[in-house]
Amino acid sequence: MAEMLTIFDEHERPIGIKERERVHKDGDWHETFHCWMFHKEAETTHVLLQQRADHKKDFPSLLDITAAGHIEAGEDVLWAGVREIEEEVGLTVVPDDLIHQGDYKEELKEGASLIDREICRIYLLPWTKDMVFKIGEEVKDIISVSLADMESLTDKQQIVKGVSILSGDEKVVTHKNLVPHEKGYERYIFQAIREYVAKL
Repeated sequence: MAEMLTIFDEHERPIGIKERERVHKDGDWHETFHCWMFHKEAETTHVLLQQRADHKKDFPSLLDITAAGHIEAGEDVLWAGVREIEEEVGLTVVPDDLIHQGDYKEELKEGASLIDREICRIYLLPWTKDMVFKIGEEVKDIISVSLADMESLTDKQQIVKGVSILSGDEKVVTHKNLVPHEKGYERYIFQAIREYVAKL
């Protein structure tokens, strides 16, 4: 059965319901849930990146948001988030665990076949080592990278190091293996994490 999404105009007013495939083909605005997980080691804040599975249709094998997905038509944002987190990384959470950080409108393109206009509902989730990931078929790995290193990835030739949460192996992170989010989106996320951690 096709996944049905609510579509919106540029002012975020709902204007109808459409199949997900057509939404991406037609470039309609639609809602997504984004959960960025992070953790602290000593005084260093680390961000957790999901490595998308090799078989994913969009941005295969690239590093992205810890857990994210589409909010289906009629679905509550928080419960959509709980579902996505369980499906993708195998963590059981409840809505009260998720810390809302506002919304961000972003446009992603991949070739001529994908025009992904998202109204991103953004949440944070602090991660601790007792929260054991059990990745689903959409995810290949979970990589921990320091927030400072992520913020420093402005030079396209630059390389930083991360560590797989699943295997402990060291991983290389570059611009080329990140999903190409807008710079404004990245700044928004990194600032939100920094501000939240500063309050802890």
